[in-house]
Amino acid sequence: MLQFFFILACLLIPLGLGVQEKRIQQQRLATIPTRILVNGIRGKSTVTRFITSILKEAGVHVVGKTTGSAARMIYWDQQEEEILYRPPSGPNINEQKAVVRKATARHAQALVSECMAVDPDYQRVLQRDLIRANIVVIVNVLEDHLDVMGPTLENIAEAFAQTIPYRGTLIVPSDDFTPFFQKICRRRKTRLIVANESLVPQGYLDQFNYLVFPQNVALALGVARALGLSEELALAAMLKAAPDPGAAEVLKVLNFSENVFFVNGFAVNDAASTLAMFDYLKQLGYPTENTTFLMNCRKDRVDRTLQFAHAVLPKLHGGKIIAMGQMTGPIAEAFEQGDYPIDTFVNMEDQPVFEIMDELRTQPANSLIFTMGNIHGDAEALLDEINALSVPSSLKFSTPGGAFDDLIL
Repeated sequence: MLQFFFILACLLIPLGLGVQEKRIQQQRLATIPTRILVNGIRGKSTVTRFITSILKEAGVHVVGKTTGSAARMIYWDQQEEEILYRPPSGPNINEQKAVVRKATARHAQALVSECMAVDPDYQRVLQRDLIRANIVVIVNVLEDHLDVMGPTLENIAEAFAQTIPYRGTLIVPSDDFTPFFQKICRRRKTRLIVANESLVPQGYLDQFNYLVFPQNVALALGVARALGLSEELALAAMLKAAPDPGAAEVLKVLNFSENVFFVNGFAVNDAASTLAMFDYLKQLGYPTENTTFLMNCRKDRVDRTLQFAHAVLPKLHGGKIIAMGQMTGPIAEAFEQGDYPIDTFVNMEDQPVFEIMDELRTQPANSLIFTMGNIHGDAEALLDEINALSVPSSLKFSTPGGAFDDLIL
């Protein structure tokens, strides 16, 4: 009999603690009137930072949390961002409990959180139990994490739909999935705002010192509209937002050949966005004829290596492909089969960063080094080396009207 009660206690105590923990989380969330979740594939960190800056400019006690290239906490009352250190096991959605605890400890009036869940079930739990966002932004629906959310774009849209609030507000871009999200909003009695890129003033993007795309600005303007804040305030605030550590930028490398530009696209790690970014650079007038495409591969992201090997590199024209990191075989095999319209391939699998730098120093004058794939691993050390030798590009990011029509970043 004692053994029975012991087993029963072992089962009931964790259950009781879980119920208590959930109740505490709900109580904390109830003290934060405005809770915003930013979901999607590409650009979430930038949009999170834009929205946080808008609320800060409006005088709101806001806390922002990004999960992009490096997790950060952003507070309305301090300039320095707090780095979130994660256990060796990696990110976990329970991290959101600590985020909410920090926000309530500072008596925050608003929380803007980038969605860190990928698995559709985890996305549902994150929204239902851990943030209960009343405003959700879905930045885009693109091919990534297909092993978890796929295999189709429709599956990915369905996964993101798990986070759409009931009787709240959803902000989305105008694309093929807008009607799908609209139907769900009707069922959930949620207001739908479709971001309007025409509201981004001509020349506005020129004022950023990193690559910013109009869709991301338009989505943040949609949030400002939902909150009753003026476009003027929102546009001014976004210019004050600090870029994410993985934000795409163009650098001029000083001690390489003349006019060699380095494009940090490591964090733009899906096929469609990478191709759109390269097309964008062409529109801006960068020298792309002799481009070196530098792909960073990871052994735990072989699916991404395969995607880039078959859906990105065959569509790019330039002078050279360099594969770095681990398990570069898919790119080497595709090159040997003649799949790429490029004559030179350098396989630098498992090579140290200093040797990769030596290879990059052979880049001809008036050309581009375009990076892609993954920002973690050796790419981080490589970026440190490049940043020490570079300055921001002096070319402006201005484009004629309508040049962004097909961009999806």
